[in-house]
Amino acid sequence: MKRTLFTACLLSLPLVSAACLDVTDEEDPEADLPGDRDNNPDGDGGKGDAWDYTNDPARLARNLEYRLAELPRQGKMEKPVWASRYPGAVGRAPIAWADTYWPSAQLSTNNRWMGRTTKSPLEKYDAAFNNAPGCEAQPDTTCGPTAKAKWDEYLACAGPAARWQMTSFQTIRHMFDGIDNDNKDGVDTCSSSDDEGPQGWWGLCHAWAPAALLEPEPLKAVTYGGQRFEVADIKGLIQTVYDRTDAMMLGGRCNAMTIEHDGMSSANEECQDVNPGALHVILGNFLGINDMALVEDRTASGEVWNQPLVGYNVTKQEEVTAARANECVGATGDTWTYNRQAKKLVEVEVTTDYLVEGNASARPLGMNGYVHHDSYHYILELGATGKIIGGRYCTESVDDHPDFLWAPVGVSTSSYGRNPNVSLEKVRTLINLSLQADDNGGGGASDKTYETTTATAIPDNDPAGASVSLAVTDSFTFKSLSASVDIAHTWRGDLRVELLKNGATVATLHDRTGGSALDNTATGRPWLVMVTFSPAATSTSSALSLAFASVVDTNFTTPE
Repeated sequence: MKRTLFTACLLSLPLVSAACLDVTDEEDPEADLPGDRDNNPDGDGGKGDAWDYTNDPARLARNLEYRLAELPRQGKMEKPVWASRYPGAVGRAPIAWADTYWPSAQLSTNNRWMGRTTKSPLEKYDAAFNNAPGCEAQPDTTCGPTAKAKWDEYLACAGPAARWQMTSFQTIRHMFDGIDNDNKDGVDTCSSSDDEGPQGWWGLCHAWAPAALLEPEPLKAVTYGGQRFEVADIKGLIQTVYDRTDAMMLGGRCNAMTIEHDGMSSANEECQDVNPGALHVILGNFLGINDMALVEDRTASGEVWNQPLVGYNVTKQEEVTAARANECVGATGDTWTYNRQAKKLVEVEVTTDYLVEGNASARPLGMNGYVHHDSYHYILELGATGKIIGGRYCTESVDDHPDFLWAPVGVSTSSYGRNPNVSLEKVRTLINLSLQADDNGGGGASDKTYETTTATAIPDNDPAGASVSLAVTDSFTFKSLSASVDIAHTWRGDLRVELLKNGATVATLHDRTGGSALDNTATGRPWLVMVTFSPAATSTSSALSLAFASVVDTNFTTPE
């Protein structure tokens, strides 16, 4: 059990809108940067790596600096994008923040993350703002033969925001609608091999990524309308309204699960872009010269991982010959044929800094400990005056580079496609209350952290499972308790994870959800189980003198 977080969110749906800003300079021959491959008269790739319309950096901002010599070799966000709207929070709230991606398989922002007796973010919102007290309890299951009847009863008493999320967001309703939606193992089955309902990686990371940059992190709990909104409750509501975001997009989405290339494909093809020349221009302008919101899909293939970019560092930048450039991209010869307008070639190695997800927590998470890094290697193509006009990835980055970039502008002006029963204005009321410098509505508690880096193997087909002990040496009454476990396992749906005190179960952290979702070790991210509980949910208000995390691989039996 350790606190280092290695979490991420996989999104399978493109949920940003594209826009174009036309910027040209007719007096400068390097101003015609889009370079459409279809306009190449010889058809042999002679302009294939000059960025096309989809990869034109002008789509993201005006007044861009294209001269390589003028672009900083390192940069990071130093000023929050939200500073003008929340000036009093500058210096107090972090520039960006981590949060759970609110997995759909765990009911999204209708998840009672502090335990079954504490309302979800949406249920609290309904009670405070929609004059809908909602249901006393949620059903104890999301699958099985009794699930439909239980959830029908819940939906009859739920408030409008909670009801919409359960019935209209992604495919949550499929888990308990009484229909065999995937035509596999039967109606509403709990089998870990079943694809009924949302997959374990579906969630709101497409909403968290822009929200973490455009809104400040709530700093404390607030009480409004008779409801106590914890920090994670407010962050969950922020993500709910950011489910639809107005944004400008750079690069085409690759829908292939594997990337095929012959060494001659254009750097602008959907599974070869975002063009590295455009990537370099945008990094330098957004994070080097300015402090601007920027999000990446950090995987080149069909999977979409939305992550906020917060910095970069160019570790190599040197002019090279055509022969060296060809060697770098896996070609041969002394002539650079990919873009014949290029006058100079520059080899670049760059490391980007991106924010990863965290957990639902009663305290702010900030950025510390949640920034990860990727490295890319590419050739930049320069025009006669040193402007970047295109580029091509070197061999080790061909299959490992951002698929597209997008610059979030704000919550979509239309509520179409997102929960229409949650208002941005009302959510910002909670944000403002949480940012107040006084202690009205929450705060005052001190955090205590206990951790261990002890690792243990999870046995297969063994009801005894595996456990890791953690000594809690203090005695105190707690307001909330957060427990996290990093797990490497190839089938989440087989696992049950429990928090124990002196051998007795205190709370269940995870119970066989997520189906065949992997642990993401291929991307350097073990799977993190993180849950926060109220004292009532753990049936104790005293210290856990000795706590255990117990993990059992349950594939020896079929869940009911």
